[in-house]
Amino acid sequence: MKYLIIMFFVLNIAVLSQGRLPSDKSQSSATEVKMIPKKLKQKTSAFFEYLLDSNVTAGYNELFKDSFIKDQTGKIQALINQTHRAFQIYGKLRGYEPVNAEQISKSFIRVRFIGLHSRFPMRWIFTFYNAPENGWILTNVKFDDLTEFYFSDE
Repeated sequence: MKYLIIMFFVLNIAVLSQGRLPSDKSQSSATEVKMIPKKLKQKTSAFFEYLLDSNVTAGYNELFKDSFIKDQTGKIQALINQTHRAFQIYGKLRGYEPVNAEQISKSFIRVRFIGLHSRFPMRWIFTFYNAPENGWILTNVKFDDLTEFYFSDE
């Protein structure tokens, strides 16, 4: 019993000497997710709900409806085609989860989600700008299969 108690303290000292606890990353991510403005949570949730119903075109139309990007029909069609192709490769979207958010100012935020597909997860990244006259608008969306970047190198 003394051996177990000593090992517990030795392990805790080793962890504390590294400057962080093992759960720091998950705790900071949870805090970051909580800082996502309500309007952006609603906008991204509506987008993913369309994707869950395999209605990719409606999802992007909803996502871009307040953005200047809505007029770039070629870019939106390319995203729609790429999303359909990703669904063929990784499987149908079965769910989604917020991972973290990074706000560099009160007017600019990047929100990351993981898409839970039937064969393989996908990384979704949305960047929003709080325009003085138009409120929160989407300035960029990208997705890929590089979900390992959500983890630290440890």
